[in-house]
Amino acid sequence: MKRIVVSILVSLLSCSFLWGQVQFKVADGMEEGKLKQTVESSLSTLLTEINNACEGNRALNMGILSMTNEAKLSLSMLWENVPFLCTDPIVVERVLKTPAGGYQVRNIPIELVPLDGKDVADDLDQEAVVEFDGRGRIVSFYFGLGVTKYRQVMKAGTKVTDARRRMMILDYVEHFRTAYNQHDINFIRQVFSEDAIIITGKVVQTRKSDVNPYGNVKVEYVVKNKKEYIAALERVFANNKYINVVFEDIRLASHPTKKDFYGVTLKQDYTSSTYSDEGYLFLLWDFRDETHPQIHVRTWQPYWLDDKHEKALPEDDVYDLSSFDLSKFDY
Repeated sequence: MKRIVVSILVSLLSCSFLWGQVQFKVADGMEEGKLKQTVESSLSTLLTEINNACEGNRALNMGILSMTNEAKLSLSMLWENVPFLCTDPIVVERVLKTPAGGYQVRNIPIELVPLDGKDVADDLDQEAVVEFDGRGRIVSFYFGLGVTKYRQVMKAGTKVTDARRRMMILDYVEHFRTAYNQHDINFIRQVFSEDAIIITGKVVQTRKSDVNPYGNVKVEYVVKNKKEYIAALERVFANNKYINVVFEDIRLASHPTKKDFYGVTLKQDYTSSTYSDEGYLFLLWDFRDETHPQIHVRTWQPYWLDDKHEKALPEDDVYDLSSFDLSKFDY
């Protein structure tokens, strides 16, 4: 009932409600001075323009935004998929230093506003992440993990002990997720290695018989190479105006002997214009080149094994770092 009410309100209001100006203030993480003022001004202008564009049902005015051309292109792709707005008139957040020497602001409250009014997302509330270079210019805007999930992974209990590398891995995972929302096939093509393996599971019902009157369910796997996967994904992007991907239950692990290889296991909720599912996503990341990390393995397994959502995939069957032989990767 709650989702129906939200859907009706979105359909009626669309972006017509005037949210007004947004002011961003740095809570901590930066000293008083010109750089802090620049960051506050740049992000305030961006969030205000997002609300004004949403209210006016128009494209973003990129000319007034202090962003790199790459960031403008990325934001426009995200906006074209589904507009959104900032729900708080005043946003106060701390600034984090990034491994690249820039700055990052997380936990910016965003609400997706599908223009056709359809209830196409399980969760319209998102949290945006904005990154700045050393001069306070915006270099990236993307949808991030929830602040609680992010902090949980960044705590010392994770199996990846290097906090700098944990932050870098999470940033790339967030960019990877946003690339699906943006229909950014070029980013996805770049992060997959040329010899990447893509494994997708599908639940199948075995035939009933006199011996087995109820039948059984099992998961069958299809293996694709990078070329096949990218071609299939291009068709998905062409056939779906809207795609929203949400990651939950994130687990990071570093390889015991190959220090630059990491396994990331996530629960993925996928919603598009034509299809939705829940499943486990595993990514094998190679960070030997930190400026150009690569994914060597991507797997997807269904979370539920039945239509009634009563039987889940056993935890022991979920792919992780130990499922794959990395002996071919030498230093």
